[in-house]
Amino acid sequence: MLPAARPHLCRTLLAVALSSCLVCACTTVHVDVPPGPTTPEAFDASAAQTATLDIARWWEAIGDPSLTQLIEQGLQSNADIRMAVERVKEARATVTMAESALFPTFDLVGAASRNRIDNAAVGPFTPTVPVVPAVPLPALPAMTVPGNTQFASLAAGGLAATWEVDIFGSRRSDRDAARQAALGMQERQHGAQMLVAADIASNYFEARSIERRQQVLENSIAVAQRLQRYAQGRFDAGQATRFDVDRARTQVESIESMRAPLQSLLSARIRRLAVLTGRTPESLAKLPPQIPFPALSGSLIPAALPTVLPSDVLERRPDVRGTANMVRALAAKLGSAKADLLPKFYVGFLAQDGHIEISGLPSLNPNLMGLSAGVKLPLFDAGRIHANIAASDARLQAAAIQYEQSVLTALEDVENAYSARRALDERADKLSSAWKVAQDGADHADHLFQEGTGLLQPVLEAKLQSLQREDDLIQTQTARALTTVLLYKAIGGGWSEVTPVAQH
Repeated sequence: MLPAARPHLCRTLLAVALSSCLVCACTTVHVDVPPGPTTPEAFDASAAQTATLDIARWWEAIGDPSLTQLIEQGLQSNADIRMAVERVKEARATVTMAESALFPTFDLVGAASRNRIDNAAVGPFTPTVPVVPAVPLPALPAMTVPGNTQFASLAAGGLAATWEVDIFGSRRSDRDAARQAALGMQERQHGAQMLVAADIASNYFEARSIERRQQVLENSIAVAQRLQRYAQGRFDAGQATRFDVDRARTQVESIESMRAPLQSLLSARIRRLAVLTGRTPESLAKLPPQIPFPALSGSLIPAALPTVLPSDVLERRPDVRGTANMVRALAAKLGSAKADLLPKFYVGFLAQDGHIEISGLPSLNPNLMGLSAGVKLPLFDAGRIHANIAASDARLQAAAIQYEQSVLTALEDVENAYSARRALDERADKLSSAWKVAQDGADHADHLFQEGTGLLQPVLEAKLQSLQREDDLIQTQTARALTTVLLYKAIGGGWSEVTPVAQH
């Protein structure tokens, strides 16, 4: 505590602190962010793509109102998105806490006490006054207490202010780290939106595919049962063997065995859609009505894919953006750790008014005002500060490597999705041609049967082959749709700054 008799020392320290602020205000500890990996100028697999598409809301280009409704509901009610929103709120509150350290703190202080004094005590007495931590103030003058005094009462209150002058940027580095961490949390919210939209679309396409396959299955069962009746009729007429009948029956039972697995898979996809949209699994009994898809395409997935550059992907992918925020946050934390090696300056102020009563003495009304300045410079800490700097630097380098890995993974995802989509386009074209040929063959066999130059069995077998080719085509079209969703997700589609999120 500074002696009251030497106020010039307080003024000297204050002058030193203020002059240091003016001279060194621009002196900060700066840490460079490690450079990221080099990226190619374009994707090889996207060279032939020329479509333009609003990546942020790619599902609207599909033109399915039911899908759009489900995705919009998911963006509003999904639990993962709602949790991400709360994490963003928490991170923004942390930024406010870090920013507050740059400003002085003002407090109202007060105290009251009543002390019993030994009757035999005679000598100096200093009443207790409230003192703000880190703000040394002069004490009240000592007073001689008569031997017959029994009680001393004190009531005091005032205004206190403390401020750590951030000359070397330690507090500013903490603020920057908090801001980057908050931006990283924002990217996690964007990532949650992107994943929810993609998951809803994937489960929706699979569910619609199962519905179409169920219809094909029922048609196949009807044809197989007709073939079984035909074999049984020929057996009864002595024109076929028991083997022909058993083979037809086996085929019916084999096709019928697919009913339960398909229905179970459809129910699972519908329940998943309910959970993704923030509802209980049982609340969605079936898919909403749908505009019939064209017979030969099986979906309304756009034929042309969007053209994107690697730089576009890195700017849109929430995981890449969030990892970059992490690198910047850790660079700021390293700067804060290095600033611990430098002096810290403090300024304090207290204005206080009080009332003192001592038995047998006139009451006092002391008015105190204190102004202090201090500096703290580390001399010995057993290596703690340097160890913290080394640990912070290691965390920064690890984050830089993680960022590099996220960039490479993002580029790989896009290339793989483009390549897979192109391969599935070719397969779908071939299967579509095969299905058409199988249909033509079934029609030709039926024509021969109607003219009396052919048997019914080849007709039915040809129809079964046509239905099998249709089922293969549906599964390929579904894989094509799912791969397209993966591409939209790989290039960072499915979110925007204005995407509506949960308002719960």
